[in-house]
Amino acid sequence: MRTRSSGDLGLCGTTNAMVKFVQESNEPHYLVLTECSMGDDIAAANPSKDLLQLCMVHCPHMNMITMENVCDSLLYNRTVIDVPEEIRIRAFSAVDRMIKIG
Repeated sequence: MRTRSSGDLGLCGTTNAMVKFVQESNEPHYLVLTECSMGDDIAAANPSKDLLQLCMVHCPHMNMITMENVCDSLLYNRTVIDVPEEIRIRAFSAVDRMIKIG
């Protein structure tokens, strides 16, 4: 198993970017540090790869989000979330980086 230096983060990105990274890499082993169900998605898409998932985080809200609920919220303005400006700016920056990564 190849090790990486602490300065080499491997990949930080969206679930799709992580799936693609593992699929396209020739490495046989991976350490997956993400929300539990996302790690399961990466493992399911890459059955021939060895993934060690240090799953300590289970977000109870992730499974409640559906495309139908998102569409209804946007169409009918049903869900309003107030986010302080300082947090909005930091969150926007993080999402923007993820989109640029792919």
